[in-house]
Amino acid sequence: MVELSEYSAWHGTRPMKTALENLDSGSFLVEGRGVRVRDQAGRWYLDGRSSLWNLTLGHDHPKVISAIREQLDSLPFGTLLSYGRPPAVSIQFANALAARLPAGLRHIRLGNTGSQMTESAVLLSRFFRQEAGEPRRTAVISFDGSYHGTGPCATALSGHLQKAHEWCGPLMDDVHQVPAEGSWHKAVQEQVAALGPDRVTAVIFEPLMGSVGTIPDPGDLARMVDYCRGQGIHVIADEVTTGYGRIGHLSRVLQLGIHPDMIVFSKGITAGYVPGAALAVCDEIFDPLASAASGRAFIHGSTTDGHPLAAAAGLAVLEVLYEDGVMDSVAHKSEVLRAALERVQREFVPGGEIAGTGLMLKFALRDEQGQTWSREEVNALHAACEEAGLLVSIAIEGLWVLPPLVISVQECEEIAELMATALKATLADELH
Repeated sequence: MVELSEYSAWHGTRPMKTALENLDSGSFLVEGRGVRVRDQAGRWYLDGRSSLWNLTLGHDHPKVISAIREQLDSLPFGTLLSYGRPPAVSIQFANALAARLPAGLRHIRLGNTGSQMTESAVLLSRFFRQEAGEPRRTAVISFDGSYHGTGPCATALSGHLQKAHEWCGPLMDDVHQVPAEGSWHKAVQEQVAALGPDRVTAVIFEPLMGSVGTIPDPGDLARMVDYCRGQGIHVIADEVTTGYGRIGHLSRVLQLGIHPDMIVFSKGITAGYVPGAALAVCDEIFDPLASAASGRAFIHGSTTDGHPLAAAAGLAVLEVLYEDGVMDSVAHKSEVLRAALERVQREFVPGGEIAGTGLMLKFALRDEQGQTWSREEVNALHAACEEAGLLVSIAIEGLWVLPPLVISVQECEEIAELMATALKATLADELH
């Protein structure tokens, strides 16, 4: 336990009373090497969660670190917020990312966080409607259980944050959540019919929902996108977690052959070493705005947009993913990790399931009658994982395992071994 008088940091999304009760100074992290981290007490852990799902290339990738250091020595700061001598490295990075995207989806806004870019995407859609003479089109559709970040707009979009809607409101209005279970195409179609097609500007979704683990059926997702296109509704894919190699591709929707109007990237875009995010925008949105006679600008951004250190890191990350073979290695590592976790699941949690894709796997915890483990039981297993030397993330109904993409096959097996150790300890405690 940490005393409040000795602790000034204020954590973002947890009650401070809970944080202080569960912290001790020995648990603070002080070093990272490869896929492992060391705490202040000297104990090493296998990082099975990539910090907060963003440290995709491990804790000390030499190419990314070198790129940041070299940029720091040459030009430590510049901005893309307003036109006026933008940093060359930021333009190079935008071009490099655009070159990896399909034709028609190559206009890049650079920012700092996924939250900022999801808000930017939705506000850009609304701005487009104003310029197009469609001011009534302000409604946005998102999904129950979704997470698109925090902020007046991002929190409103996040179906997972219903309590925050109550506690921090009023948030951005005219956001409508639809069910994530069942057909997304049908749910969106019904909501559009209820609102009126001339009222809806955009639909935003995660191709693998990070809070609840829902994966839409690819065919149904494609039909939803086609339907939205037919109604002139912008489609925004939030790939903050799934993007940049997490599922073995730059983008989950592009992997499925689905082309949205906008894609949000963050987390792995800089390997997590410095803040960074990007919004890829299609020609159909960009071209009319670029040639608009109104002279109005889309005013959304911050001082640190296009930060040179983030851009330098981003260029290095693309090189590592594509030229060093990291992207291509994800599929095999995913197979190994899934198979190893499934062996553990069958032995200790026969009613459970390993869900997800790529290196984004959820260990769903259920008994043989299909009853989900209680929050207390999940928390106990999470603590036992840490005791065994494994860091993972708590999910709704289970645990998330999202190791760095550079993890070895042997380390994938080690994750399962440590999970088995934690399950043995947890289940033994329940019997006593």
